[in-house]
Amino acid sequence: MKTIKLFITALLMIVFVQNTFAKQKIGLYLTAEDYLNHKLSYESDGSNGNKILLHAVFGSYKVVVVQNGKKHFFSKSEIFGYKLNDQDYRYFNNSAYRIIDTKGFYIYGYCKLVPAGKGVKDAESFYFSSKADNEIKPLTMDNLQDVFSKDTKFLYSVQGFFRTDNELTAYDTNLKEYKLKYLYAQTISR
Repeated sequence: MKTIKLFITALLMIVFVQNTFAKQKIGLYLTAEDYLNHKLSYESDGSNGNKILLHAVFGSYKVVVVQNGKKHFFSKSEIFGYKLNDQDYRYFNNSAYRIIDTKGFYIYGYCKLVPAGKGVKDAESFYFSSKADNEIKPLTMDNLQDVFSKDTKFLYSVQGFFRTDNELTAYDTNLKEYKLKYLYAQTISR
């Protein structure tokens, strides 16, 4: 019975995702440079038979672009990411990470379904990279230590301010920025 419920839930999600993407403005960034220059290589709003299929639900490794009746296939590992309405996403290891913040270094969010009671729920985990095209790593104090090993002022600030990995995503509503990003901006002289 649980298997049937999960199958029906997955099927409904596929239909919802495909219908949602078909009606929204979407575009592809082929390279990190395209992303940094805000240059979409392909765009679609679902009209005139043009569309971009991300195949987000079952983890396909391909993105399909249909333009003027012609299909173009891209491997997710060969393209930087996509823009869905006004939100940018980056592909890394064939998964799409939501780009949350780009000031100083990049913070990403990644949602996945996790068991919750009798069903499932969306849970967002946080990740980071030092540059747009660098490796994406889980946002942990150990990984910050590895990536920013030469930025001792920043690392000492992180160690003094945060006690756990979960605290690294604390957001300051008055400053309208992540506390981690504020510390970075205050301690890095580049």
